[in-house]
Amino acid sequence: MNDRKATAILLLVCLLVPAGCDRSAKQRDKAITEATGAKAELAEIKAVLEKTESERDKLRESVAESADVLEDTQSKLTNMVQIQENLQQQLVELTKQRDTAFVKLKETQAMATTLRSQLEEKTAEIQKLTQWNSEWQAVVQELQSRIEQAAAQAVEQPVEPVVEQAIEEPNEVPEEQIQEEIINEDNV
Repeated sequence: MNDRKATAILLLVCLLVPAGCDRSAKQRDKAITEATGAKAELAEIKAVLEKTESERDKLRESVAESADVLEDTQSKLTNMVQIQENLQQQLVELTKQRDTAFVKLKETQAMATTLRSQLEEKTAEIQKLTQWNSEWQAVVQELQSRIEQAAAQAVEQPVEPVVEQAIEEPNEVPEEQIQEEIINEDNV
């Protein structure tokens, strides 16, 4: 490219200085044609150079924008990695909590089974005690009825000493004596 510029300049100089050169008209026309061609070529080269410089500037801007985008993307990626690590840590913690809750659930279920069994035992005991209480209440009512009958008969007959003693001191009279006395009264 530099050779062409130098040739174009040399031709222009030769054309402008005709006094010192002994040239024919053909040579002069040829030089003018070559100078015109060189000017056109120089104009093309300048246009290509301007276009290349413009593209270079656009490419630099694009590279700068790409660098900004890359930096932004790297920042976002770093944030995403941090978020992922945090989520992973939370997952580990939640897994531990779940396992602990599962163990507590098993313990609670075992305790509930034990308590249910104890409740069934106590319910059976209460039913037995209730039945026993009902039977004793029936016995007490029967005894009260007999005592009332004996009291009615006592008006007619004197009270025997054992029954009087049982009424006055119920804890000191053996139960066997009271039952014998009741049986004897029934037989009378």
